[in-house]
Amino acid sequence: MSTIILAAGRGSRMKSDLPKVLHQILGIPMIELVTEKVSQVGSDDLTLVLGHGADQVQRALGETSIRSAIQDPQRGTADAVLAALLQQPPVHPDVLVVNGDLPDLDPELLTRFVADHRSGGAAFSVASARVADPQGMGRIVRNDRGDFVAIVEQQDADEVVGRIDEVNLGLYMLQVDTLLPLLEEMVSQDLSVADPAAESYLTRVVEVMVQKSLSVAAIPVAADRQFLQVNDRRGLARVSRVFQDRLQEQLLDAGVTIVDPLTTWIELGVEIGSDTVIHPQTVIRRGVQVGRHCEIGPFAHLRGGTVIEDDVKVGDFVEINRSHLECGVRAKHLAYLGDARVGSGANIGAGAVIANYDGTHKSSTVIGERAFIGSGSVIVAPGEIGSDAVVGAGAVVPPGKIVEPGTVVIGVPARKLNQNKTRS
Repeated sequence: MSTIILAAGRGSRMKSDLPKVLHQILGIPMIELVTEKVSQVGSDDLTLVLGHGADQVQRALGETSIRSAIQDPQRGTADAVLAALLQQPPVHPDVLVVNGDLPDLDPELLTRFVADHRSGGAAFSVASARVADPQGMGRIVRNDRGDFVAIVEQQDADEVVGRIDEVNLGLYMLQVDTLLPLLEEMVSQDLSVADPAAESYLTRVVEVMVQKSLSVAAIPVAADRQFLQVNDRRGLARVSRVFQDRLQEQLLDAGVTIVDPLTTWIELGVEIGSDTVIHPQTVIRRGVQVGRHCEIGPFAHLRGGTVIEDDVKVGDFVEINRSHLECGVRAKHLAYLGDARVGSGANIGAGAVIANYDGTHKSSTVIGERAFIGSGSVIVAPGEIGSDAVVGAGAVVPPGKIVEPGTVVIGVPARKLNQNKTRS
């Protein structure tokens, strides 16, 4: 199946310099979520329509097999679909068209929509749903016989149409042979006016096709919670909350304790083992791995690239970034660990800091097993603290220094106190 994802618009209601589709849901850009869901329904020919911030979107997606079409200037969704059909001719005769601001696509319902379109034989189909609050969404208009005859946008709806609760979900299926010449004609007419701000919308094709006695269909596929759309910052917050609730429910069902779900924020792509406890005001970023029997928070911040093994305690106001904490590590108060590997059983004292950034480069630090890093100490990366070594309270370990296993260092800069002294 061929698919076109519409991602060219600025998203003016977001009031942002960032392209709308790059706004994130739990750490992942919306466009990445959409392309992932579409790929799950067997789309092997994917074209992304880009316009505003095209370079930014392409950089965010990185190396990919997804083709791109450019809509410049951005003059409506019909013009965007036409740009894709002309610049990147589809491999398959029928095409799924998806708005790029639908991060909550359900692959199962997408599959059902495609199947219903194909079995129904319409040249153009729209996915619809009845929702409790249709505000801001295009209404599906049917005649007295129940036939689908138009899509009316919120700003164009009169009082009668405004009461309709069946809405357009921003998912379409079209037959290329029928729609390509029709879109060429319609877009040409819509954009031929003197107004440079004129646009041509894909939703208008329904009325044009009805006038030409061509087959169209509105296929109900979803309930209120599914296919949530992001139109503005409020919508982004609402959808993010829905995703957060679902993710936390999955973790709770898997044996993770989240003491206060409303004050805990966990991004997608996080793994947390059973019997781990997450305390309030904790933030866990995308890609973090946390083992079993850990205790995280309150007020902890685990950033991307961090791995926490089993039986680790990360306490209040501790931030960990791109670091690996082995089994049994304790970092319980007011610490920062960046670009570090901390050996099993090590203790990180209150206020300890690994200074991993010199203003130009970030460097790594290795802390050995059972090492004791005293309160208020600073390890300036790159550095190496040996197993069973002790860094005294308030010491500053300069960059490049190796603290030998079992030794104690104190002072500024840190110097050896007694080579043979070990912690009792």
